[in-house]
Amino acid sequence: MVEVFRDGRDCVFSLGIRTDFVNLPEIWPLGFDYVELPLNALAALNETDFQAFLDYAEGSRIRVAACSDLLPEDLPITGDGVNATALHGYLKHALGRAQQLGVKTLALDGAKSRQVPLEGDFPFAWRQLGNFLRLIQGHARDCGMTVALEPLRKSDCNLLNLVSEATLIAGLLQLSSVAVCANFGSMGMASESLSALRRAAPLLKHVHVENALTRALPKPGDGEDYGRLLETLRDIGYAGGVTLCGSITEEYAEDAGIALQYMRETDKR
Repeated sequence: MVEVFRDGRDCVFSLGIRTDFVNLPEIWPLGFDYVELPLNALAALNETDFQAFLDYAEGSRIRVAACSDLLPEDLPITGDGVNATALHGYLKHALGRAQQLGVKTLALDGAKSRQVPLEGDFPFAWRQLGNFLRLIQGHARDCGMTVALEPLRKSDCNLLNLVSEATLIAGLLQLSSVAVCANFGSMGMASESLSALRRAAPLLKHVHVENALTRALPKPGDGEDYGRLLETLRDIGYAGGVTLCGSITEEYAEDAGIALQYMRETDKR
């Protein structure tokens, strides 16, 4: 599988970056194939600001292929405060906006939204997560999107931390618009083998890549074997996006350029 991307190069993977609105004018000209924006921030824009951003994105030919930060922190999907009516309303609004931008993939993260109190009912929380996936399935299907369930670090969230867990729940539910997102950094912190990607292959639709220890964008000599990750993805015929992730710093645009060049060089090996 070889594709031709917006700069005319031949490559295996579509490389994007997770960023915010503010950094787009510096980030998009670097040559990423797409950007991944925060859905909750997109949904929070007033109508005038959203239309202005929509015009800007279309005028700049920015490809917004994915969104993460799916839910506001005050809209839980586990625990006693779950409000199905509020979730339906938010998803209809937020996914409607994402659809106008051409978004096709939603990475379901939401550490605070699915966090379970230590004294909480974990079996019930798993059922609630399944209920939410059934709820978002309809909205995603109607908008032509895929929701990719992302395991998170245990230090961030205590519910669903492994690709194998995401594969299990997505496989059991068998929802047409629900899939799996793997985070290379989270896998590293959990000591989860890349073989989990092979087992997830039929359901793996999105990948996040970051340095496991620093949560920084990839760069040469940072201690991570990104080549082994890309080799595994090639072996399983992965056809989704590879989003580069990292904390936003003062040198963010420079770091993003280095990360893109490094990952493209690694992709060719």
